[in-house]
Parts: sequence; C-alpha cells; structure tokens
Amino acid sequence: MLLRPALIALACGSLLNVHAEGLDATAVVKGWQSQQLGRVQTLRASSLVLKDSVDALCKRLGNSEIRAARQAWLQTYVAWRAVEALPMGPALSRRTAWQIDAWPVKPQKVEEAVRLVERDAPIADSVGANAQGLPALEYLLWGDDRASAQLGRLHFRQRCQYAQALAADVATEAQSLQQDWQGYSSTALDADAGRQAFEEAVNLIAGSVEALRDKKVGRLGSPKLTQKPTRQIFDAWRSHGTHAGMAATLNALEQLFLDNRQAPSFVDRLAVEKPLLAQHLREEFAIAREHLAKLPADMAASAAAKPASAQPFLDSIKKLQGIIELQVADAVGVTIGFKDSDGD
Repeated sequence: MLLRPALIALACGSLLNVHAEGLDATAVVKGWQSQQLGRVQTLRASSLVLKDSVDALCKRLGNSEIRAARQAWLQTYVAWRAVEALPMGPALSRRTAWQIDAWPVKPQKVEEAVRLVERDAPIADSVGANAQGLPALEYLLWGDDRASAQLGRLHFRQRCQYAQALAADVATEAQSLQQDWQGYSSTALDADAGRQAFEEAVNLIAGSVEALRDKKVGRLGSPKLTQKPTRQIFDAWRSHGTHAGMAATLNALEQLFLDNRQAPSFVDRLAVEKPLLAQHLREEFAIAREHLAKLPADMAASAAAKPASAQPFLDSIKKLQGIIELQVADAVGVTIGFKDSDGD
C-alpha cells in the first residue's frame, strides 16, 4: 500500500521530533520530578488517612478500627516505598527516609519510648530514630509474633498515645515534603543545573535498585550474608508487607525509565542512540516483575524458610543493577559513586 505524501511527512516529522529530543538531561529530570511529585502527593494523602485511622483506633479500641489502621499503615508504607525509588530533591535534603523510615526498628527502644510518654510530650527528646516512624508504628500495630494481642496492649494509654504521635509525625513530614516538592519541581533548570540533577538522580536510582536485592531483603542477595536468614531481617515482615513494598519500588523504578504518557521516556530517549540497550532495559524490568509476581505475599517468611525461592528475583535485580550502573551510566556519561555493594 502506498502512503500519501502527507502521511509520509507526518511520519518523518514524528521520527525527527524523537531524534531531536534525544537524551536531554534537563527534560529527563523534569519528567522524573513530575512523576515523583505525584508519588509524594499520594504519600501525603495516605499519611493523613493513617493519622486519622490511628486516632480513631485509640478512641475506640475495636477490631474494625485496628484493621483500618493496619490497612492505612500498609498504604502509607507502599506510598513511601514508591517515593523512595528516587529520593531526589527535598526527600534527600530533608532526610525524609531517616525521619519516617529508620529501618530496622529496635523494639526495645520502642518499649522504652512508650514508658517515657507524657501527655504533653508523647515523644521524648531522648527517643532515637530507630524507635520512630513507620517501622515503629508497624511494631505497635502488629507486634512481633502475636498480632491478635496488640489490640489489648493498646489499651495502655501511653502505648496508644505513642502510636498516635508516630502517625502524626509521619503525616507532618509528608505534608512538609509535599510543600517543598511543589516548589522544587516548579523551579526552572538551566542546562548545567539540569545535568547535575540528572547525574545525581541516576546515582540515586542505582542505589534504589541495589536496595531491592540487599538491604530491604535482609541482604539475601549479598555474599556478605554469613548466616541463614530469618524473617526478622526483612523490611515490613511484621505486617507481611515485604512483597508489596518491593513491588511498589520496582514499579516506580520501571515507570521512571519507561513511562512516556506525558513526554518521551528515558528509554525512548536512550533508544535514539542505543536501541539495543533500551530494549534490554525493557526486557529486564519485565523479567524482574515476572519473578516478583511468583513470590507469595508473605515474602519474608517464605524467603527466610527457602532462600532459593527468591533467588530468581534477586538475580534479575542484580542483572538490572549491572545494566544501569555499567551500560546505561556509560551511555549517558554518568559516573556511579561508591556504594555498599562495591566489591561484592
């Protein structure tokens, strides 16, 4: 079939536009900022629901209330894990991760913090980060091994008051983060500032991919692990939220590379000069997603009992990490800084 001249011109024009876009570092950063702002807004909304749910729980200590609080915690945790995929800008400068997700929690420190609660100062100045944020609240809502017993324990005023204070702190930080993000994402970037932000963001993404196979899964993907893993060293094991958190981060990372709903994606731009590498990235994300989908919701318990069950997923993440740190970084002229995994 012959194409009309007008259609030929339109097709050629579209191709030229894609090539003209290329790997514009500033445009890529602005696209990433737009995506992350949406995720920050979701975190803010979820944290408000969490605060209200914990307040409602402490007003009426019932089964439906603790179920609602737990569901709100999981939604906020998943929202945070999506933001954490690229903790750029205010999330980095505010040290948001340290404020709302200092992991792992130290239960003995939480218990000590509960004992220090006063009516006008539910969080004492001496309470450290490892007894605050989402992990500490998870411990109060689920406990370690007796989730059904936690409702009874929350009848102690100080315990419930501390839970309310933790939820309120998470909501406050999420609100401040959103306010700062709105100003940050609306700031114009010149070529130099855009390039600097792009190089930093690529490094942060590489760190997030590393965390998927290392820190957040009890270093199960690292040869530095010298003993049999237990579920206690997995992120969000108490709430059985490990899988959901992993999926949220992986999904956000995939969208950062592939989402082209508003503008050409990073991979679209990369494909102009490196089509095979771009295709490789698409395929590896799909493989990682497929392996993760095969793991059960209570990933912490299953992977601790049978570490080999998680190995295909961890291998796919390691391969994805290598592609980003070596091939992609080289293709876009970015140097990946020193990380914990160096030497693995």
